[in-house]
Amino acid sequence: MVSVSDRVIHQAAMEEAARRERMRAAWAAYHGDTPGPLRIRPGAPDDNVRVNYARYIVDSGVSFLVGGGVSIRPDEALPAAASRWLQSAWTANRKATLLHRLVTNGAVCGQAFLKMARPAIHGGMPRLIILDPMTVQVRWEPDDWERIVRYEILWDGIDPVSGRAAAFRQLIDRRRDAQGWTILDQRSDGDDVRWHTTAAEIWPFPWSPVLGCQNLPAANEYWGRSDLEPDVLALCRSIDFVLSNAARILRFHAHPKMWGHGFSAEGLSLGPDEVTILPQRDAALHLLEMQGDLGSSMDLYARLLEALHETARVPAHAASSLQGLGRLSGVALRLLYQPLMEKTMTKRMLYGELLVEASRRLLEMGGYEPAGIEIEWPSVAPTDPLEEARTALLYRDLGMSSEAALRRLGLAERSEGGCPDDST
Repeated sequence: MVSVSDRVIHQAAMEEAARRERMRAAWAAYHGDTPGPLRIRPGAPDDNVRVNYARYIVDSGVSFLVGGGVSIRPDEALPAAASRWLQSAWTANRKATLLHRLVTNGAVCGQAFLKMARPAIHGGMPRLIILDPMTVQVRWEPDDWERIVRYEILWDGIDPVSGRAAAFRQLIDRRRDAQGWTILDQRSDGDDVRWHTTAAEIWPFPWSPVLGCQNLPAANEYWGRSDLEPDVLALCRSIDFVLSNAARILRFHAHPKMWGHGFSAEGLSLGPDEVTILPQRDAALHLLEMQGDLGSSMDLYARLLEALHETARVPAHAASSLQGLGRLSGVALRLLYQPLMEKTMTKRMLYGELLVEASRRLLEMGGYEPAGIEIEWPSVAPTDPLEEARTALLYRDLGMSSEAALRRLGLAERSEGGCPDDST
């Protein structure tokens, strides 16, 4: 009989393997590294068509969230020196590039991780390291998945000194007294299955050096949802299959085939500048042409593409989708982009909490008291500048301040909060 302990451990291992496989499939789709839907015989032409909508979905979401720049502002009560230090810390970590990579990881894998490292030299800046979600395992209290007790980071690599392949892992555990965290670095060389400790330290802060957040919310679990869930990838594969089939049909039937009867093909001249004369009275020569125009295939492609955009909540940008609409008003643009705007607003809450908590922890690492942090995001909706300017002027004429008018129009939005996943 299988014990409860063995069953729980086996189930956790299976869930971990399934999660990594979903991430691997999502990364393969994002990089366009997926097999073609049609089988190709050796030496035969490759009719597979691969349209990378997965990358379009992810990159569009990333650009909407952080492409316009994100401003991280400390509370006005924070001393000027601390405020300048925080801005310098984000600048030293190349904030814009870091945020793009962080959000891309989250959009593909469903979860984003930041690891905070102390300065390598005295007086230096802390480092913010983006972790590959595929290398991170997380453990939490059995009755509270928001209370993390361990981060395990596992990866393979080449030892820079010996040049030998090795497996590495870092265990970040909550101390039993719940007053801090310990960090244990280990490695396993070659075929040795044992782990050997190479370094150990007590993290000098009450919070973990690792921060995580969901990309999109998933109820009742730690790991979030990605922009490339299995249903989205299935639609992408179906689109490639329909287009690949159409390409194969066109290769076989797009060019008319000549056929005839009542004569021998030997000696028959079919040159474009020659007169074709059939040798027998009852001989005939015809062209076999494709009767259909692939209309049903193209209609299916259009419907699948529409379903993909609706499922992924990313509107189509093709010019054909906007033909006949004329000049779009601000209201029409908002309706067109409403699904993506709603998804982006949800991501702002989740990533905003991570950025706020990371900023507070940076202040502590710099020797300053943590303070309130405000995240100012770029405008989320495509707008009509002329219409917005007129509306802002109207608000101002009615007695509203300029800042209030901009907020009313959604041009200056803020996010406040904190990451609860490893709070003490």
